[in-house]
Amino acid sequence: MRLSDTGISERLIAALKREGIDTLYPHQVEAIKRGLLDGRNMVISAPTASGKTLLATLAAHHQLAMGRKILYLTPLRALTSEKYQDFKRVFENSDREVSIAAVSGDYDDPGDWLGRRDFIVSTYEKADSLVRHKASWLSEVGLIVVDEIHMIGEKERGPTLEMTISKLTEIIKEAQILCLSATIRNVDEIAEWLDAVPIVSNFRPVPLIEGVMRGEIVTLSDGTKKKVRATGDPLTAIVSEGLIDGGQVLVFALTRRKAESYASKLAEVVPYVVQLSGETRTLLEKTAEAILESEPESPFSEKLNALVERGVAFHHAGLGANHRRMIEEAFRSRILPVLCATPTLAAGVNLPARFVIIPELRRYDSHYGASSISVMEYKQLCGRAGRPLYDKVGYAILIAKNKEEEEYFLEKYVKGEPEKIYSCLGSERHLRSHLLSLIASELVSSELGLRRILSRTFYAYQFGARVIEEKVDSVLEFLEENNMIRRDEGISATPLGRRVSQLYIDPLSAVRIVQYISSDKHLTLTGMLQIICLTPDLTEYGMPRMRRQKIERYIESLIDELVEPPPDPTEDPEGYEFFLDVMKNLSVLREWINETPERNIYDGFNIEPGDFAALRERAEWLSYAASQLCLTLGRKSLFKAYENLTLRIKHGVKNELLELVSIPGVGRVRGRSLWNHGLRTIEDVKNASIDELARVPGIGRKLADKIKKSVSRESSDT
Repeated sequence: MRLSDTGISERLIAALKREGIDTLYPHQVEAIKRGLLDGRNMVISAPTASGKTLLATLAAHHQLAMGRKILYLTPLRALTSEKYQDFKRVFENSDREVSIAAVSGDYDDPGDWLGRRDFIVSTYEKADSLVRHKASWLSEVGLIVVDEIHMIGEKERGPTLEMTISKLTEIIKEAQILCLSATIRNVDEIAEWLDAVPIVSNFRPVPLIEGVMRGEIVTLSDGTKKKVRATGDPLTAIVSEGLIDGGQVLVFALTRRKAESYASKLAEVVPYVVQLSGETRTLLEKTAEAILESEPESPFSEKLNALVERGVAFHHAGLGANHRRMIEEAFRSRILPVLCATPTLAAGVNLPARFVIIPELRRYDSHYGASSISVMEYKQLCGRAGRPLYDKVGYAILIAKNKEEEEYFLEKYVKGEPEKIYSCLGSERHLRSHLLSLIASELVSSELGLRRILSRTFYAYQFGARVIEEKVDSVLEFLEENNMIRRDEGISATPLGRRVSQLYIDPLSAVRIVQYISSDKHLTLTGMLQIICLTPDLTEYGMPRMRRQKIERYIESLIDELVEPPPDPTEDPEGYEFFLDVMKNLSVLREWINETPERNIYDGFNIEPGDFAALRERAEWLSYAASQLCLTLGRKSLFKAYENLTLRIKHGVKNELLELVSIPGVGRVRGRSLWNHGLRTIEDVKNASIDELARVPGIGRKLADKIKKSVSRESSDT
C-alpha cells in the first residue's frame, strides 16, 4: 500500500516522502485495515525503526482533521524533545497549520496555554500532572499515543503510566488509544485491558542478526559460525569487525565505570582500524574542543576530550547534559565511530549502530546483589542494531567467556522470548499518591467510584480487583489521618490534600514537611534543607559516595542546626545509615548554595555532574513544594524563607546574589564577579557603562551589550 492510498493530504504525503517514506510495511497496512483510521484502539508491538511513529502520524492526521487534539506520551524528556522535532518537521508542511508543544517538568503549571496547541508531546509524569490540575482542554483530545507501553511493567514509573492511562480514559471516554512498543510478550493482555486491537510484527527494514562470540568464533542465531580476526581481546576484535566500511559500533556496559573502561580500551585500537577522512577528523577535533569548553568544571571533560579525538566516547547518566547532547549528536551524525554506553541510552534517544556489542549480562545492585539482565532489556539493546539508510544488516553480539556461557546466552537470550509485563501498581507507596490524585482531581466522589476506577486498572485486570481493594483501606486511612482527605457522606480532598496532589510529591513527603513547618521550633537554613532531604522524594536521588568519617565530621559541625538529630548507631543501625544518606545530600546542597565551585563539589563529595544536576532539580522542586505548603498552612514568614531557598538552590548562590542572577546570562560565577566589582544590584548594572561591564572577568563586550539591553528592557517593563 502506498501513502496515497491512505486518504491523507497531498502535502502530508509530500512531507513524509521528504522523510524517505512512500510505501507502507505489512504491519502498517494491517493496522489501517483493522481500523487505525476509524478510531479503533490499538496496541502495536514491532521492532525499532519499523515505522510505528508513522502509524501515530497517520492516526494523528485523521484526528486533527476532525478538530481534535493529540496527546503523545513518552517516558523521557530526551524522547519528548526528539518526537517534538520529528512531528514538527512533518506537520509544519501539512495542509493545515498544526501547532505542536513539548512539555516536561514544572508540575505546578496547570498547562492552560496548551489549550492553544493541537499536538502535545509530554512525559508520562507531566501528563499525570496535567490531569491533577484538571486541564480543561483534555476533553478535546481525540488521540492518546503511549510510546514505550512496556514501561508499564517498570517498578518505579510503571504505576504512574498505568494510572495516567486509567485517568485519561475516564476523562476522555471517546479518545482513541494507540500504544507502541518494540518488545511485548503479552500484547494480547494489554490489548484486552484497553479494548484494543493487537498488532504484532517482527518485520525490520534492516534485518537483525543476533549472535554470541567466544574466542575468535561468533555463533549466529541461524546456527552459522563466523571467524573474527584475532587481536588477543574479544571486545576489540568484534568492534574492529563492526567498523569495517564505515560501520558504527555501540558497546553497552552495565555500569558507568565499565562504559568508561571499555571506551579507554577501544581508544587504543580504533584510530588504527578506522581511516577517518580529513573532514571527519576536523569535526571530531571541534567536538572534542567543545566538550572541554562546555563544562570546564566537569571531571569528565578532559577524559572525553582525549577519547573523542580518537573516535570513541562513553555515555551515562553521570555526565552533564551538555556532554550527553554533544556525544549523541556526534554519533547521530556519524562522525563518532564507537560509543560505549549504559542501557539508559537504549531507553532514550534513537541512536542506531551497525553493531551492538554486549560484553556482559550481569550487573551488581547495592540492594539486590548480582543479577542477570532480563531478556526484555537484552532485546531492547539489540533493537539499536542496524542503521536505516546506511546498513543492510544490523548485528547484536554477546561475548561469552566459555562454552557453557555461550550455550546459555544462545538459548536464553538470542533464541529467548521477552518476559511478560506485569503491573507494579500494588505497592502502598504508589497507591497513596495515585489515590489522592483521583480524589483531589474530583474524578471520584465516593469510595465506590474510587474502587470502580481501580477495578479498571491493568493491575486489577491481571491480579483481580479484590487484591488491590485490600490495600485501599490502609492508604485511605493514612490520607485521612494526615488531613489530606475527608470521608463523611462521600470522599473529598482537603485544601492540603489538593495542594499536595498538584505539587506532585509523595503524600508521605508532605507529611514530613508539614510535621516540621507546623512546629514552633526555629528553623535554621540547614534545618530547612534537612526537612526536604528527609522526604522519600529526595532520598532516592544523588547519594554521593562520601567517606563515612567525612560525613560524620560534617554532622558534628552542624548538630545544633538540625531538626532531626542522628539516631544511636548501636541501637538503630538501619536508621543511622539512612540518616547518613540524608546528610550526604544535605551537605552537597549546602555547599552548592554557599557558592562552592562545582569542581570542588564533584571532587570533595564524589558526585558526578548528571547526578548532581538531578539532585539539585529535585531539591529545588521540594523546596518550592515546602514553600507552597507553608502558604497553604498560613506560615507566611516560612513561606518567604523557603521561596528564597528555592532560588538559591536553582542558582547555587548566597542570598546577596539573588538579584544579580535574575539577569539573563548572569550565573553564579559572573554574578560573584559583578558583586566583587561593586555592581551589586540591577540598578548598579543599569547605571554602569558597557566598557565598565566588559572589564568584569567572565563578561566581555558582547555579553555586556546583551546584559545592558536586558536590564534596560526590564526597567521599561516595570
